[in-house]
Amino acid sequence: MRESKKTFINLLILSFLFITIIVIALWSNFFGFDILTDGIIMILGILLTVIDIILILGVIGILLITQRGEPISGLIFFTKLVISYFLPIIIKLGSYFGFNKDEILLSFIKTNNQLINPGEIEVKPEKILLFTPHCIQWSECIYRVTADCDNCQQCGQCQIQDLIELSEKYGIQLEIVTGGTVARKQVKQLKPEAIIGIACERDLSSAIQDVYPLPVFGVINLRPHGPCFNTKVNIEEVEKALEKLLS
Repeated sequence: MRESKKTFINLLILSFLFITIIVIALWSNFFGFDILTDGIIMILGILLTVIDIILILGVIGILLITQRGEPISGLIFFTKLVISYFLPIIIKLGSYFGFNKDEILLSFIKTNNQLINPGEIEVKPEKILLFTPHCIQWSECIYRVTADCDNCQQCGQCQIQDLIELSEKYGIQLEIVTGGTVARKQVKQLKPEAIIGIACERDLSSAIQDVYPLPVFGVINLRPHGPCFNTKVNIEEVEKALEKLLS
């Protein structure tokens, strides 16, 4: 599977070109829709023109951030709109060009991570929430850590012990959740200012969109035994995400 973060950006540009063609066709009445009134054509034209402008400004914002390493103040709004609301369109468009869904989601997550600017956030450690799915727990463990991380016996059979040690080292909050519904509930209760999420491509992408504009740094989990079973994570990658947020 191709893992370039440029996949998402390239598909955004393709979407812009596609919508631009439709906008030009509408304004010139190229299709000759006699059954449509001029008013309806105008409304559609205006709507798609606005979408097109948002899309191109968002793409420019993303491209500039990837080159400069920091967001452009005048383009932040449009960049966040594109990141938050255009993903379903990109997935649909990408499927017609041979991209699988996970490939696009992975590119989306990488692009999102690069857009996070620590200087803009200024978050304290206790306001950072680290989420991990319960499937990272050893499948034969009898202790329920989703209710309380302190129930972990630190046997070393899984990486929950490592995540607990990491949370204690930096003074952040750690939550082990059973799914997206529980995660969203925890966000409302704990009110973090930044999130580091460990999950698969699908769940991370949903989380990034669900809690927008709250910054979410996504870390893809490792699935040596298949999805949702004895998963793992690169601890160094999680720590690098923490250091970025706290820098």
